[in-house]
Amino acid sequence: MRIHELGRDEVARQSPPGGGLGFPASSEKGFSARRILLVGTGALAAQSASAAAKAEDVYIVGAVDCQPQPNWCLHHPNVPLLGTMADVEALVGAHCIDEIRVALPAESHQAALPALEATVRKLGVAMAICLPQKPCSSRRRMNADFRMVVHQPQHPSNRGARRVVKRSIDVLVSGSALLLLMPLLAVIAVVIKLTSAGPVLFRQQRIGLRRRQFRMLKFRTMLKNAEELRARIREHNNARGISFKVFDDPRVTRVGSILRRTSLDELPQLFNVLRGEMSLVGPRPIPVWVAEQMHGTAYLRRFSVKQGLTGLWQVEGRQQDFDYMATQDLRYVDNWSLFLDFKILWRTIPAMIRGEGAH
Repeated sequence: MRIHELGRDEVARQSPPGGGLGFPASSEKGFSARRILLVGTGALAAQSASAAAKAEDVYIVGAVDCQPQPNWCLHHPNVPLLGTMADVEALVGAHCIDEIRVALPAESHQAALPALEATVRKLGVAMAICLPQKPCSSRRRMNADFRMVVHQPQHPSNRGARRVVKRSIDVLVSGSALLLLMPLLAVIAVVIKLTSAGPVLFRQQRIGLRRRQFRMLKFRTMLKNAEELRARIREHNNARGISFKVFDDPRVTRVGSILRRTSLDELPQLFNVLRGEMSLVGPRPIPVWVAEQMHGTAYLRRFSVKQGLTGLWQVEGRQQDFDYMATQDLRYVDNWSLFLDFKILWRTIPAMIRGEGAH
């Protein structure tokens, strides 16, 4: 790994093309390790970096500091300097940061925390503050250890009792639905196989919680080479923004048009819910190629919760406008409650029957 200090211009050059969002590459600690941006380069930050190096589920992507300590890169070659405090928002987007970890001297907290608090609220990431332990009566060197205070914890749906309740509902409902719907799923699979060449299921990489990729399942509703044919019909796109939707898409099979109109093609995602990759309710997971076209950090909060089988966009008309969909997603994230989940689930069945916006 090439280690050097990055100025703001270099940070911009290393961001994804067009200012898009970054996605985590598999690090030595694994694909799902929490990705942390360290704020500070002093003694407390050094202790935090050393502790993270020993943890299996934490990966420090880099550090920022307005006044970096000399020889930081020499002593911490695996934690490169990525810029200054002013670069935090851009770095969260470009490097798929899950948590901002503040390890500054006490006298620097008052000046730095307000801006960092605003950033974590806007982007939907967590923030933890490292505090030095009080000196004890032993001869141990002062500040040899530190403790962390989670200042802006993760989204309420991802923690505590509500996380347990939400996950329990996901498992209970998806498991029961799969058992009850197994005959229907089998019939749909047979019909797809008999009426068009290709696999029964369509598998596509989507962006989920914390911008991690997963393979989402759907019943195949298009010709088997539909992805290859997309470029030929791009000029007929009926969606606004970066989404892609063609009404009366020639790639859709006759059976596929029925499945789409009734949303039955989405039923295999119950397996994604059961595996914990999705939730019953949440923002719809978007394809990787769509996410790569997202500019800036305006919609990052939508990835602070599990993506869902249904959501506000599905029950309120499915307008073919990416900005509208993303706004509805943020509305869900910012106003989340278990009651809202039940309300959306209750409204989903009538929306499926009406088939509004489903093409």
